[in-house]
Amino acid sequence: MLPTKNKEKIYIKCIESIRSSSQSSNLKFISKLLFDSFDSWIFCGFYFQDNDKLLLSEYSSNKIPCNPIQLGGVCGNAILNNQIINVADINTFQGHIVCDENSKSELCVPFEINGIKYVLDVDSDIYNAFCKIDEKYLVKIIKEI
Repeated sequence: MLPTKNKEKIYIKCIESIRSSSQSSNLKFISKLLFDSFDSWIFCGFYFQDNDKLLLSEYSSNKIPCNPIQLGGVCGNAILNNQIINVADINTFQGHIVCDENSKSELCVPFEINGIKYVLDVDSDIYNAFCKIDEKYLVKIIKEI
C-alpha cells in the first residue's frame, strides 16, 4: 500500500485534473484518471441500480467486468445500505461476486445522481489496499460529479 502522503498527493492531483477538465462530470474520464493513477488498481468503475440488479456505466480495467451484477455483492450492499464498504480481503465477504480472480480487496462508495443510485467500485490486486484516505478522497471526487 502507498504511504498516506503519496496517496493524498495523487488524489489531490486527480481532483485538480477533474476540476480543470471540461469532462468533470464524465464518469468515463474519472474512472480512467483514477485507474491510471494507482498501480495496484485492477478495476475502477461505476455501476448504477436498475431494479434488482446493477448495470455497468463506465469503467477502466484490463479485463471485461461482470455486467449486470446482482445486489448481493459488495457494490450492491454499499448501495442498499447507503454506506462505504471497504473490504481488506474479498475472500471474507459473504456474497462477493468474482469478476476478476486477481482481485484481493475492494472499496465501494455509493452516491446518487438525479435520483439514480450509483456506486464507485475500485478493486486492487493487493490485500488491504484501501484506507480512510481513499474513502475521504473518493467521496471528494464524487462531489465533483
